Amino acid sequence: MPLRLFVLIRVHLWLTFGGVFALLCGLGPAVQAQTWESLPEMPIAVAAPAVSVAGRRAVLTGGMTLGGGASTAVQVMDLDTFEWTEPMQLQTARYQHAQITLPDGRVLVAGGRSSRVPGQLREGIKQCELIDLEKNTVTPTGDLPMPMHSPTLHMLADGRVVVAGGHAVAVLDLGQGVWTTVAPLSQVRREHDSLILGDGTLLLVGGIRNWSIERVDLAAGTVTRLKSNLPTGIDDLAVTPLPDGRVWIIGGQGMDGATLDQTWVLTVGEGKESTLEDGPRLGIETGVADHVLIRTPHGVVVSGGESQQGRMDTELADAFWLDPATLGVCRLPSTEIAHDDAAGLNDGPWAIVFGGQVKESFLGVKVPTPVRAVHRIRLDSDGDSSE
Repeated sequence: MPLRLFVLIRVHLWLTFGGVFALLCGLGPAVQAQTWESLPEMPIAVAAPAVSVAGRRAVLTGGMTLGGGASTAVQVMDLDTFEWTEPMQLQTARYQHAQITLPDGRVLVAGGRSSRVPGQLREGIKQCELIDLEKNTVTPTGDLPMPMHSPTLHMLADGRVVVAGGHAVAVLDLGQGVWTTVAPLSQVRREHDSLILGDGTLLLVGGIRNWSIERVDLAAGTVTRLKSNLPTGIDDLAVTPLPDGRVWIIGGQGMDGATLDQTWVLTVGEGKESTLEDGPRLGIETGVADHVLIRTPHGVVVSGGESQQGRMDTELADAFWLDPATLGVCRLPSTEIAHDDAAGLNDGPWAIVFGGQVKESFLGVKVPTPVRAVHRIRLDSDGDSSE
């Protein structure tokens, strides 16, 4: 096929609303993506909520409301009918918290922030709650070992839950409702990201004013700082595993406040051994942080977030498909509106993004304004795009 004709066909595909986009990138098997589809809006507009899937329901909790307050909302969307309900309220208002669905279907909500007091914006809360959708109840469970805002939660292979944040990594005894600290951290972790590696250890990456990378052996209760460091302290970044055991680190915000367009590839060896190499750039010159990363069966979707340079920030509607097998980066169509500080989840071939915030003018001043918008996009491998 002549090159000019090939380019014209690709441009036509990308500009056709409702069309299917073949994300070839010249790097691996073709992946097809629909344009973003708007789903029914959330009942309550929030930024920085948490979300997880319980059965065939998306459970969205908390978040920041207009004016910077914390929400107690529990908003539940049926993933088949897209109907929203508000069956209950959290007992503790919170945003920038963590959430995970337990093996028995209950939803664990942990930590976060609830204070509106400017001097306490960096402080977290200890309180944890359990949501039972079958009984329509919210009950408190054991407090975290210390206040944690923006903690990370993971499910271990044995069904236990591990939390990382503040100065500690702790594991929850579900039967007793008690968190046990398994490893104290030498550096505070806030607005970091983490990942369970193939050997069952926990990897902690970055955070506010934190450029270190640590690995926690949960069985031994030991913390090892890897030789590799991030180029600067980076918060609001995202990490995802690669098929060969390496880790892909994507974007974030440096210590000078500027967002980064970079990605890095981390190889973790024995003990402290590690290497950190530059990965591909996303293609947003002003960088991205606070973005949603959603792992799907056909690759990773990165959506929204913000760019900030020179104390001026811009909410983003940009979206990308990342291929962990080839480190390929391809642009997806943008969402209808920006999704900064949003939440996201995977539902089969679909990636769904909930809420977030944009800037709106009020008396001549740009004010962060939470949104109710929900968008989803479908990814399929080439030849498998049937409903």
